[in-house]
Order: sequence, then C-alpha cells, then structure tokens
Amino acid sequence: MKRCFKLGMVVVLSLCFLGCGAKADKKSSETVSEFKAEDISLGKVVDGVYTSKMLQLKFDGNANDMDVSAEEEFTNRLDKKVVKRSDMEAVHDRLDKGYYIGDMEAHDNKNKGNYIEVEIYKDIHHEMKSGLEKYIDNEVKKQKGEQKEKYKDPKVEKTTRDFLGDKLLSVDIIIDEDGIEVADSTLYKQLGEYFVEIHVRGDKKEDIDKYLGMFEKYTGSDDNVNSSKLDESTKNDTKSDIEFSKGEYIGETYINKQFDISFDAKSNGYKFDELYKSATEAYLEEDMLKYIGMGGAPVVVYATKDGDSSSKIGISIDDIESDIDAYIDKVNKNTKNSQKTEMEFCGKEVPCVEVESKDGSGKKIYRYTVYIQSGKYVAVIDSFGEDKDEAKKVLESFTSVSDDTNKKDSENTAEVKDSEGELVLGSISDKVYSNKMLDIKFDISKTDLEFVSDEGLKNMGNGGIDKSDLAAVKNHIEDGKSFTDMFAIDNNDTTKRISVSLAKNDMLMPMDEYLDVQKEVMESQLSKVSKDQLNSSEVRKSTAYFLGKELSCLDIYVDTTVAKQCQKYLFRVKDDYMMIIVSSGKDEKAAQEGLDLFQQYQ
Repeated sequence: MKRCFKLGMVVVLSLCFLGCGAKADKKSSETVSEFKAEDISLGKVVDGVYTSKMLQLKFDGNANDMDVSAEEEFTNRLDKKVVKRSDMEAVHDRLDKGYYIGDMEAHDNKNKGNYIEVEIYKDIHHEMKSGLEKYIDNEVKKQKGEQKEKYKDPKVEKTTRDFLGDKLLSVDIIIDEDGIEVADSTLYKQLGEYFVEIHVRGDKKEDIDKYLGMFEKYTGSDDNVNSSKLDESTKNDTKSDIEFSKGEYIGETYINKQFDISFDAKSNGYKFDELYKSATEAYLEEDMLKYIGMGGAPVVVYATKDGDSSSKIGISIDDIESDIDAYIDKVNKNTKNSQKTEMEFCGKEVPCVEVESKDGSGKKIYRYTVYIQSGKYVAVIDSFGEDKDEAKKVLESFTSVSDDTNKKDSENTAEVKDSEGELVLGSISDKVYSNKMLDIKFDISKTDLEFVSDEGLKNMGNGGIDKSDLAAVKNHIEDGKSFTDMFAIDNNDTTKRISVSLAKNDMLMPMDEYLDVQKEVMESQLSKVSKDQLNSSEVRKSTAYFLGKELSCLDIYVDTTVAKQCQKYLFRVKDDYMMIIVSSGKDEKAAQEGLDLFQQYQ
C-alpha cells in the first residue's frame, strides 16, 4: 500500500462506506455480500477524465486542474509477473495473491504533493472479518498510539462524512505542529470480499473535503465521460533519465553521495526511526523516482534525539523545476514567522529558512531548513528543537563525503593494536581485510562488494573515532558501544552487506540464553515498523557455518513491500571482546554465502 512520505508523517487513515448501494447494472436489492469476482471491472482514464462503471465514479482532472493517470500494467513483487490492465484473468490472479490494483491516481498541478488515488484489493487476510466499524475503531486506537510517539498533539478522530449522497464513517489524522501541516484520509468501500480504497492527501483538514468534492456520479453515458475542457498538453516524465540517489544507511550513518552529505546519528545523540530507515532501504530508486515524478517528496531520513522528542532531523528529496530561490519561496509562501537566510553547511554557503512556531502545548519550536540542490533534485534537510541554538548546531554536524579520500583510505589501512596488545583492529591491504586477534580475513576481490573506508567508518556509527586512536576506541567499547571494524556493501544490491564489529564481552550467561535476549530485543524493534512498509518479519535462533564450524546464530527474515531479506547475526567471544559478524542477502543461502567467504588469518 502506497503512502505519502512527509516529514514525521506516515499514517493510515480510514473511511468506510456504510450500506453500499447496488451497481447500476444490478437490481437495487443487491447487497455487498452478493458481489462476485466476475463483477470486478477496472476504470478508464481518457483525456484526463477517470470513469468507473463498477464504482459509479467520475473524476475530471482537467476541470479541477489535476493530473489524472492509470497504470497500464502492474508487476508482482515476488514472482515478477507483469500483469496488463486489459488482461482481467491476470488481474484476478493478482488480486487473489493479495496484491493491490491501482485504478487511478490524480495529483494537484498546483501542489504536486497533494493527491487522490483509487486502489482495489481482496481481503485475503480477513482483516475486516469483524466488520468495518470494528476495524475502524481498532485503527483509531492504533493510530492514536503511533502518532503520540511522534507528535505531542495529533488529532485522531472518527467522524461522519458526506460522499456523493452517502453518509460515510471516517477516521482523520491531522497534524499541525512544529511548522508541519498534513491531512491524510482513506475511504473504504466493501464489495463482497473485495475492498476499494480511496486515498486522499492534503495540507489541511479542509483539503480532504475539497478533493473528495471533485468526484461526480458516473451515469454511464458518453456525455458524462467528456471533460468540461480539453487537455491542453501531454507531460513527458524524464526524471528517470537523470542520475539520482536515495542515499544509504551504513550502521548509524546516512550517506548520500549525490548531495555530498553524511550524518552520524549515534555520535550526535540521535536515533534513526526504523520505519523510515526500512522504507528507504527497501524501495528501489526507480520507484522513488516514479513517486517524485507524481509529485511526492519521499522522506529518506527521520531521526529523533535520545530523551528529547522535540528535537528531530528529517531529510526529504524533491524535484525542482525552477532555480533554488524560486523553489524555496514557493514551498514557504504560506509559512508564518519564517526568515530566509544562508548558513555554512558541509563547508558551503547554502540557502536556509528559519521558522519559529508553537506546538500544541504552546511551547516554542524552532526549525532550520537547508536546501541542497543537485541537478533537477533538491535535498531538504529539516532540524527541529525547542532550543534554537541546538536546532541549528546539529546541522553543523553533517559532513561532506569524499569519494577519492575514501577510496584511497580503503585500499591500504594499517593493522592497529594497543600498547598492551589486548585489542587489535583489522586492516585492509590489496582488497583483503584481516584481523589477527579475531583470526579472520576476508578477500573482497571475490565479490561485487566494496569496503567502506576508515574515514567512512569513522562517520558511520563509530562516534567520530579514528581507528588509529586505540585509547578512544577502547573507551568507546568500554562504554557499552560496538565499534565497526569492517563494513562492505554492494552498490547494486542493497540486500548484500557484511560487517565485523567489536563489543565488550559482558556476556554473563550461556550463548543460548544470550541469543534469547538478543532475539527479544530485535523482535521488539521490528514490531514498531509499520505494516505498510513491512509485510512480515521473523527472528529465529538458527545455525551458521563459519570457518568450518557450525555455530549458533540469529536469523532475521524481513518481507518488505518491495523485497525479502535475510540477515545472519553471529556472535563470537574473544577474551575481553565479542566479535559480531552480520551477513545479509536476499535469502538465507545468500547470507550464508557471505559467511563462507571468511578464512582464518593464517
């Protein structure tokens, strides 16, 4: 299920149809329970006008200055089967497997981030088995809990709306704080065991009624199909031909080489939101480009400061059709108490907007937003906080990414050990990582992976500590933190990653019990990820083969809305330290293949 990603806002809002009426070609006494699979039909978009006989709906994009479209084919995520819109047998097969069918999308030409979409799906998991109203009540309860974790005063309420003469139950979530104004809703219409969702997204609560009011009853006549004015032009989407990067997470650091930015959350006291992190890692860049082309601005980073929910960092990516100053003026034209200025960011003078607002409790909230342009795209970086100086200061912790320096550092690094010979860090030479203390080596030349340099490791969760500073490394580990000694990534396959970290050996229990504790921690973290982004997850106690031995480990299986992934977590004790090796791939076999590449140091 697609959702609009806006800073601090990934919500599921529900409206449902009550007493659904009969179809035009059926007798008036038909109920939703009599709706059959053969009654399914898809709508059409002709000259900017969407019509659906099944739903008795018409939406004139030309009359309402909306860009209306419909996908002509769909690709199943798991079996990669391409389903043509005109092939109803394949459409039914797709629905039977639990996939959504997008029937229509409409984006506001004056505000591309606002949209309407109509989707059809089959309730194969029986989420509505207790009735729509009970489902909505549960949704209200769930959303209140989730939104209060992110906002101080989110508005979550069940109301009743008028939609083309029908009284519809609705659940609205409205956010209006810290300079953020967002309103999202979803209408649910039941047709037997099928459901139709009409998603609406706007900036304010009033936008929901405005966009829903653009729908008309479709009578089925040809005259009713015609647009009230001609579609004047055809827009060509060329965004996919432009170099684009969503960035990547390496440990506790987000890096985006396109915009030349790096942010180490952990060393600055921040924690990445797992929902946004998993979404960024899961979605392909081509999918994000399509989303941006439809007017969206995906949030690739969202982080909050430990112990201070008012301090937040967000990074979104948008397209830019004009110069940067015109773009900034446009997106901030309705923002109160804003001041446009410049600030030094990653060694460059960049445009910045300062905003002072109040949250629901009346406290002042300060926001600093910097804009980094790269070609036809712009990274929008927001920092919020109650302390004006701190909100600005955290932006100064961003660093620049240097490909040449990283490459040089990664090709030849020296093995480091402390004066007492207790702690030995690994080294990289001629594309081979080795660590004498851990008795391991890893030849990257046999793979498509690339090592992250020492400089890169320093800024990706190691607290800004250089590997050569052994005293600082030891203190870092003694404080209960892990230190990444090696990290390898595949730039063409985000599921492939291998890392070696060192932590303090404070395991005062058998390995089997230790794995039980770690399993519980990981399950808790995964349970907080939205179902919109995570179809399922499972943490299992398992085994892995490593250096000729069968060892106990943890396997994490994640099925996102885009792809599946397996991660093998291997823990090995070495005197006062614990080695943590993580190998990930598209499945368990691929994850094990990463571990198979390790050899003994000798």
